[in-house]
Amino acid sequence: MAEQPLEAHFTETVSLPDGRKVRVSAYPDGSIRFRVDGLPYVLTEAYLSGNPEKDQAIMKISPGKQGSNAAYNYVDELAQKNAT
Repeated sequence: MAEQPLEAHFTETVSLPDGRKVRVSAYPDGSIRFRVDGLPYVLTEAYLSGNPEKDQAIMKISPGKQGSNAAYNYVDELAQKNAT
């Protein structure tokens, strides 16, 4: 029998100024899940072992072609959207 996925014991949704939403969920096993609305994203920065002095991990994702060939450039798309 397949193991059932864990249910999040904490979920928070943040609305960004441009209307996108970021949802952060924390699970009993210590894992954290991020869900971001919008275009495809690419991981452009990751310090997952963290800073030992600050006990932090940092992750940065970028939309569009900022650092990759993913879809198209979100900045250009946003400018076109705001021009109409």
